[in-house]
Amino acid sequence: MTAKNNSYAVNERNIRVSNVNSDVVSSDPVVERLREAIRSAGGNKRVSALSGVPLGSLTNYLGGRQMPFGAALKIARACAVSLEWMAGREDTPKQEACVLSAPMQNDDDLTYIDYYNIAASAGFGLCADEVEKPEKVAISKRFLRQDLGLEPNRALMLETRGDSMEPALRAGDRLVVDTRQQHILDGVHVLVVNGGLLVKRVSAEPDGKVRIASDNPLYPPFFTDISRVRWGKPDGDNTITVIGRVAYRLQAMS
Repeated sequence: MTAKNNSYAVNERNIRVSNVNSDVVSSDPVVERLREAIRSAGGNKRVSALSGVPLGSLTNYLGGRQMPFGAALKIARACAVSLEWMAGREDTPKQEACVLSAPMQNDDDLTYIDYYNIAASAGFGLCADEVEKPEKVAISKRFLRQDLGLEPNRALMLETRGDSMEPALRAGDRLVVDTRQQHILDGVHVLVVNGGLLVKRVSAEPDGKVRIASDNPLYPPFFTDISRVRWGKPDGDNTITVIGRVAYRLQAMS
C-alpha cells in the first residue's frame, strides 16, 4: 500500500521511512509515528528487548533509515500498534487489538505464545507438511488467563486466509488457538486434513459422525467417522488431527 503523499510505503521488503534516508525531515509521518510508538512502549531499550531488533538498528530507523518489513512488524508488535498505522496511514487505528494492549506497561503482565508464520486456510486447505519454527508474540497474561481461560503453554496464534468461514472469520484474521484437548468436539477448530491446514466449524453427530463445515454456504460440509479424529500433532496417517479450538479472533482491518 502507498500513502497519499508517496513519502512512505509498506511492501514485502521494507518500510520507506524517508525519501532521503540520511536526511529525515521532522515532519516525516512514519518517523513521528515510530517515535510515538516507541516512547509509549517505554523507550528504545525496552522496545529493542521486546522486539529482538538491535538497539543500533532501532536508532537508525529513528534517524530515517529504511526498515525491513520483518523488523517493522516486530517493532509494531512490541509497541502494541498496527503496522498500517506505524507506516503512516491516516485511516487505520493505532492500537493492535488486544495483543500487547495497555497492560504491557507492566512487564509482569507480559507473556509469550507461539506465532506460526503460516496461514490456516479458511478455504480448501494449505499444505502443512513443513511447518516453520514458530516465532514468539507478546500478549497480556491477564487477557489470556482471565478473559480466555488459557495458559501460555497451551495457546498459539496463527493467521487465516480464504473466505469459507465468512462472515465469522475473514482472510488476514489472527486466531488465538486453545490447544488443550476437549471432551466435547464443538465449535471452530484448526484441523489438519490430508496435509491441509484448515479452520472449520466442527460438531459431533449422534450417529458417530463428525461434521466439518464452513460458515460460507458456498462451501459444502463433509462428514467423517469420529474414529478418524484425534488431538495432537499430525503424523501423516489417515486421521484428522485437531490442533485446537479457536478461542479468539483478532480481526484484520479492511
